[in-house]
Parts: sequence; C-alpha cells; structure tokens
Amino acid sequence: MKKTHSKPGTRTRLFGKKQANDNLFPPNPPWILPQTSSKGDKNTHGSHSLRNFYSSLSGPLPGIPQFSAVGYVDDIPFASYSSESRREEPRAPWMDRITAEDPQYWERNTEISRGAEQVYKANVRKVMERVNQTRGLHIVQLMYGCELRDDGSMGGFRQFAFDGHDFLSFDKDRQTWTAAMDAARITQDRWNSDRIIAQRWKEYLEGTCIEYLKKYLKLGAERLQTVAPQTMVTRRKNGDRTFLNGFAYGFYPRDIEVKWVRNGVEMPWEVSEILPNPDGTYQAQKTVEVQEGDDEKMYRYEVYHSSLPDTVTVMYEEKSPPMGVIIGGVIGALVGVGLVAAVAWVVYSRRNMQGPRPEVGDVHLPLQQGPNI
Repeated sequence: MKKTHSKPGTRTRLFGKKQANDNLFPPNPPWILPQTSSKGDKNTHGSHSLRNFYSSLSGPLPGIPQFSAVGYVDDIPFASYSSESRREEPRAPWMDRITAEDPQYWERNTEISRGAEQVYKANVRKVMERVNQTRGLHIVQLMYGCELRDDGSMGGFRQFAFDGHDFLSFDKDRQTWTAAMDAARITQDRWNSDRIIAQRWKEYLEGTCIEYLKKYLKLGAERLQTVAPQTMVTRRKNGDRTFLNGFAYGFYPRDIEVKWVRNGVEMPWEVSEILPNPDGTYQAQKTVEVQEGDDEKMYRYEVYHSSLPDTVTVMYEEKSPPMGVIIGGVIGALVGVGLVAAVAWVVYSRRNMQGPRPEVGDVHLPLQQGPNI
C-alpha cells in the first residue's frame, strides 16, 4: 500500500459535523481537546466532547427502562443511571478513580438523577397534553453537553426532542430558546422571558461543563489517548461498475476527515460511514464509483486526523480489507444495539440527521436538572 503526504487542502468534515449556533448532534456526535495540556502531551491533538442524554418514556416498554441517562466522553460511555437501577454507576473503569478527589460523586449524582427522573416523567405527560395525545407510547429526550475543539474554541448545546422530532433548542451565543413545534412555544416564551435561565446555561456550558470534560479526560488519559489511523483502499465490482472503498481504521478520537480525489478534484461520494471498534477506536469508510474509461490510479483516498502531521494519501493496490475492519463493524453494530439507554435517541437522530450521531442529562455534571418543560 503506497502512502504519500500532502498538504491539507479543503477538507470535507464527514464526522462530528457542526451545525450553526453550536447546536450539535453527536453521534456522532463532534469529538474535542483541551488546550491547557502541555506541548507533547498525548491529549493535545484532536477534539473532545462531553455529551449527556436523557430518555423518558410515557410508559413501560419491555427491555428498556422508562427513564435513563448516559454520559459520554467523546463516544465512550462513562456513567449511567436508569429507573431500574436507581443508582448512578460507572460505565468506564477509569471512573472508579474519581472518588479519590470527590468521595461523594456517586451519591450526589444518584440524587440528582432521581430528581431528574421525576422531572422528565412529568415532562412527557405535559407535552402529551399539549399535543392532545393522552394515549400510546411517547418519549421526551434531552441532549446537552460541551466540546473543546483543537483550535481552542468551545461549543455548547442543549436540545429537546419529542417522539423523534425536534422540540426545543438553546442558542448559547444568543442566549435564546427556539421552539421547533407549536407545543414548545409555551416553554420557549417562558424561558426567554427569564434571562437568568439562559445566562445560567451559558455559564454552565462554557465553564463547569468544560472543567468536567478536562477532568474526565485526565482520568481516562490512557484510554482516551490519540491513536493514528491505518489506511487502505480496496476495489469492488458490481456488474460493469467499479467501486473503490477507502478505509481508515484503528483511530481515536472519532473526528476524522476523508475524501476521494480524482486528478486533484474532490469527488462526490456514494457511501460514507463510521463505526466503533471493540477496543474503543473507530473505523471510517468512504466509497466512490470509478468513472467509465478511468484508470483506478487516477483516484486517491485522502485522510486527515488529528494524530497525523499531514494528510495521508492512499492509492488502490490489490489487497483484501483486514478482518478487523469487518469484524469490528459487526461487533460495533451489536454494541450500539446493546446500549439500551440510548436506543430511542438513535432512532431520533437517524430520522433527523445525515451521518453518524448520536447525545443524557444533567446527571453527570454538578448541575440540577433545570426547570420543567
């Protein structure tokens, strides 16, 4: 496999896509890093995020808690709570160490989560009344968090959804709330009339949230260190059509930029996806169709990741994709299905977004759940 390095040109950010006004949807989620780290530290490249999700159902659903909350550093779950366990519990081994500096961490967040459970159960009923849906299964979801980008800038977001549709979102910079459906206008007007609510959330997203993001990154430094991607290109025939598949695999953090270039011109792409690997790293794939009469050597797969000093360019050679990529994709999909607490949000994000995604609640940060909807 031949690799050359070139200066990064115009990059298409496929994963961790940013929306206007800092309203971000993760899965896949934007994924981001503290500038306070010293030069040469293994966490000084890329970007990292802290994202939290609430999901509250109007009634029981077999196999899924009626209320759940999960916190993520990048795409790695580190703590969770559910209406079945009724306890805030670690999801990442390195979170066991947090009690050394904060002995009451789990007890305090358990109490916050229990309070949030009651608030969001009430929120589901309240929104159901506003839309005249008093029967059936319904869901209210909250996604909020912050990010620290590799250029030193910060982002923050807080968004609500109802039954798989945008409901209400917070513009951190303008300090305003925007309703996405008529049923949310009551909340929009009430919260916009009280500037303290918006100011409180702006200060939280830019202050406390970022502080805890850095704290979690420090605790999970070994687990969250930057890992450079391996790359390769394979060929696939489909009748008279030829496709080139570009792979980047085994990298961390999740944010990556990949594109196909034909004779120096970026090509439109047919398929693009990113999947988690069992070891916590990621894999990205991007496919392009070879134009009739073209030599495959005219095409180059370009990869840029925060772990790389420059763009890596890969050309096609006869080589099969590594089994790790294939197996990792299957296991990654199963792992995604197994994250029951986030199932409903995955459905929501797939309905409303292009690309990967995923975003749980005020549980994992020292802040109360906020006012009722």
